[in-house]
Amino acid sequence: MLKDSFQFILDNYITEDTRVSNASHLYDELIHEIPMAIRSIFPFRKDLTVKGSMGQGNKTDYPWVSVLNRNITTSTKFGLYIVYLFKKDMSGFYLTLSQGITYFTDTFGRKKYEAARKVVKYFQDRTDDNYFSKELIKLVGTRKGTLGYGYEQATILSKYYESNSFTEEELIDDYKRMLAIYDEIYQNMDTDSYNEIIDRIITFTKTQKEHLVLAEDAIEDIREALTPIDGQPYDFSKQLKQVQPYVDKSTKYKEITNPLIKKTDYIKKAKSDAEIGYLGELLVLEHEKQRLSNNALLSEYADKIEHVSVISDGYGYDVVSYDLFGLEVKKIFIEVKTTKNKVDIEFPVSKGEVDISKQLKKHYFVYRVYDVLKEPKFYRVAGSIEDHFNLDPITYLAKYKG
Repeated sequence: MLKDSFQFILDNYITEDTRVSNASHLYDELIHEIPMAIRSIFPFRKDLTVKGSMGQGNKTDYPWVSVLNRNITTSTKFGLYIVYLFKKDMSGFYLTLSQGITYFTDTFGRKKYEAARKVVKYFQDRTDDNYFSKELIKLVGTRKGTLGYGYEQATILSKYYESNSFTEEELIDDYKRMLAIYDEIYQNMDTDSYNEIIDRIITFTKTQKEHLVLAEDAIEDIREALTPIDGQPYDFSKQLKQVQPYVDKSTKYKEITNPLIKKTDYIKKAKSDAEIGYLGELLVLEHEKQRLSNNALLSEYADKIEHVSVISDGYGYDVVSYDLFGLEVKKIFIEVKTTKNKVDIEFPVSKGEVDISKQLKKHYFVYRVYDVLKEPKFYRVAGSIEDHFNLDPITYLAKYKG
């Protein structure tokens, strides 16, 4: 049981023996038993790595057990993760959502703690769950420049368990709750690099507008940088999975889901966005061919699907396909909106697309494709774009409204 294993660490960690012994009961509990018990809570979560540490050679003052989403990080030196941290005096331990301090040290030097606290505040301000504490944890005996002090400064959320004052049910429920927050943050990251997330949060402040560039100022550079994409250089063993739209009215993680762009990055991003968009269109084409081929009334039209966006981007749609309206087969006009983000976020819509969707009405479809690089999924809606999406009247950023 988790409760018994954690209490065993608290009761037995402080001894005269300061060396790590992999033959000790203490080592077995911390390195094997606790991680195994945590893994058993969600046995099918193959994306999670659970590991414990009591130091190398000499025992650390602050043993820990971490839970890492390996899509974000595989080391506690970097990234975002859940970690159980024991106090130096073994009077209790914390369940925390924390960050590796090494990247802050390497990047920001003497300002590493200041940078870490900025990222801490960013996530704290956007965490709706007030169950966990946002106060600094206190590991006892820490001083600036030490590993324990870094743990304290990098912690975002925490729950403290005093020795002999916690239950098995409490430990499991709290872990599930913390994991849900961890998962939500990961789902809103449009990059798997947490280091990039740190840079975005710290760099893109209101006082640093000079790092940004208006899109219209970059048009000519972008046109010169983009080259036609020919062929289908993608692995189509991954197929689109159709899902229901996810209605999320929150914009709390906007900086990490739809970030501003540095001047030095906009050409690279434009090229990347073009390739991502093209990949989404290819996946939709493949999906439509299969959909039509699997329907006896539509199979003869599978070879008549048109990828019109490669001819011109002025149609207001990307693909012409077919569908049944009653028993009659008619053309449908598909606008594909694609993101590599793992959740559905706002996307740009042109005035031409809005206008053509009003004209074509039920024959116009938006296919919203997301998580395109890993587990591509989509939903589709028919009719005027305004009927299904909230539109920003200035930028025409569309977000599904349910």
